[in-house]
Amino acid sequence: MLPARPLNQFLILRDKRLAEATREFLARGKSVVRCKDCALAAYACICSWRPTLESRSEFILLMHRDEVLKPTNTGRLIADLLPAHTHVFCWSRTEPDPALLGLLSDPQRRCLIVFPEEANEAAAKSRQLVVELPDDGKINTFVLLDGTWKQSGRMFHLSRWLDDFPCVVLPEADGRGYAVRKSHQDNYLSTAEAAALCLQLANEQIIAEALGDYFEVFNLHYLATRACLPPQKGEVHARLAQLL
Repeated sequence: MLPARPLNQFLILRDKRLAEATREFLARGKSVVRCKDCALAAYACICSWRPTLESRSEFILLMHRDEVLKPTNTGRLIADLLPAHTHVFCWSRTEPDPALLGLLSDPQRRCLIVFPEEANEAAAKSRQLVVELPDDGKINTFVLLDGTWKQSGRMFHLSRWLDDFPCVVLPEADGRGYAVRKSHQDNYLSTAEAAALCLQLANEQIIAEALGDYFEVFNLHYLATRACLPPQKGEVHARLAQLL
C-alpha cells in the first residue's frame, strides 16, 4: 500500500473559507465545471501531473482572505507539490493564528519574508536583507505574502508582528511566466515563481525546477480553461510525469 499523501493545508483553509462564506464566490467562468482540488476545468485538471516532493526548506503562505478562493491563485501550487513543508494561514493584522506565531518563534527555523524590497526603499532601510543562506542546520522557512500586489504591500506594512524578521533577496529570474494575471511591473513575480527562486537560493535546484514546471502546466491548463479547449501536452508534462 502506498503511503498516505500529507494533508494539503491550502485545501483545508479553502474548505474552511467556503464554509464561513455568507455569499457564493463567483469567479470568472463560473459556469465551468471545475475540479474540486485544482479549481481548473474538469477537462483541464492538473491533479494527475502533481508529484509529492520532499524539501529541506519550508514555506509559510500568509494569504489574504480573498485570495484563498481565487482559481488564479498560484500559492496553492506550492502546497500541492510540498504538502508536508507548506503551512497556510489567512492573514490578520491584529490577531495572527497562534500556530503561525509558534512557527515564527521556533528557534530551529530561519524565517525570512519574501517581498520585493528593491521596490520599497523605506522598508529596505529598516530591514535586514539576506542574500545568502548560512549552513547552520536551521530550517529555512520562507514567509510568502499571498495576495494582489496592493494587498501584499498592505500586509507587509501593517503586520507589526513581522517587524523583526529579515527579508530575503531573491536571485535574478530569467523572466516572468505568469500568463493568467497581469501585473503593473515586469519584475513582479507570482507567488509560485517567488517560491521557486527561494528553492534555488536554498540550493534545491531540482525541486525549484519541478515547481517551475508545475507552474507552467498550471498556466497552460488555465489558458485552456479560458479558451474552452483541451490543453496541449508537451515536454513539461513529460518532465513532471517522471516525478510521479
